[in-house]
Amino acid sequence: MSMKSGKQDGGELWHKWHQTRQEHLTHISGHFPRDLCARELELTVFCRYAELLLRNQRVSRFLSRNHAPELRALQNWVDRFEAKVAK
Repeated sequence: MSMKSGKQDGGELWHKWHQTRQEHLTHISGHFPRDLCARELELTVFCRYAELLLRNQRVSRFLSRNHAPELRALQNWVDRFEAKVAK
């Protein structure tokens, strides 16, 4: 099977890539408004990653023992983000 260029397939590959990217961003952010700016996207990815870190028992235990103030600040960021997303 040979590869087709973008011109040969009529843009089908680009369309599939764009749709997959949109679905991935939607999965990360919980929603994907049309006017989502880069900083909002970065904050969304940061908060989702922080949420995953806080769910990890080893990471959470390490942070509570060695960096309690930072852990509280991180949890506060995640909680504020969740409150905004829930609206």
